[in-house]
Amino acid sequence: MTDDATMRHRLQLVAAYRELRRGVQRSGRDNVVFACIMGAFAYIAFVAGGPPLVLYFYAALIAAELLIGLIKWALPSAECELLDALVLLAFAGHQGWLQWLRMQNGQKLDTTGVFFGLLFLFFAYTRVSHYLKLRRLFKERPTAEQIAWFDDLVAEIRTSDPELDRLALDLPTNPYWKAKLLGRVAFFVAVRGGAVWIAGPDDFELIPLKADPATGHRRAVLRMHGYESPEFDLDPASMANYERWLASLAP
Repeated sequence: MTDDATMRHRLQLVAAYRELRRGVQRSGRDNVVFACIMGAFAYIAFVAGGPPLVLYFYAALIAAELLIGLIKWALPSAECELLDALVLLAFAGHQGWLQWLRMQNGQKLDTTGVFFGLLFLFFAYTRVSHYLKLRRLFKERPTAEQIAWFDDLVAEIRTSDPELDRLALDLPTNPYWKAKLLGRVAFFVAVRGGAVWIAGPDDFELIPLKADPATGHRRAVLRMHGYESPEFDLDPASMANYERWLASLAP
């Protein structure tokens, strides 16, 4: 792997880990849902005159779910998946213990408890599996400084103007991309959403077409790894910046 390819690979890992953190933050809403379900079980136990220890246990689980949701928002990381799994496993284990007690007393199983116990057990399993997968993918995780630098670059690209920045591209495709050409690395950032793509000179091509007779605007298509976008209006500054960048890479 060449030095340029290695650098692009490392930058893509930073982009992937950044997207992972965004996904962890979004999953904090699941914690609220889980806390509400646990709250419903706590209410049922309270109405049925359950022992205080059981109510305290539910209260601890609810507090833990909400705390993990807060951690996901403030300090998102792969370990949040593991914390999620531990709380869900505790709830599933408690439901299993309650069903075992009902069997010992000759009572019928509580179908609601069985359903949610198995459901939360499945969720716990998927989170542990996901965490182990992330551990393998990100053996060397980006530092907080690298992620902050990347975030600043993404914000800069989104607000860039090709007429003022000779390294910027404005590509109103679907999705709408903005790009920054830095050396042999091109940073593509989606205007909406969090998509980021790191490319080299051979990974994409901006193909100019004839001007639209109706509007006089220059048309173009963007080709990425063999995929060709629909035609779109390309401003002259973006085309000039792209051609200048290609010329600078020529041997």
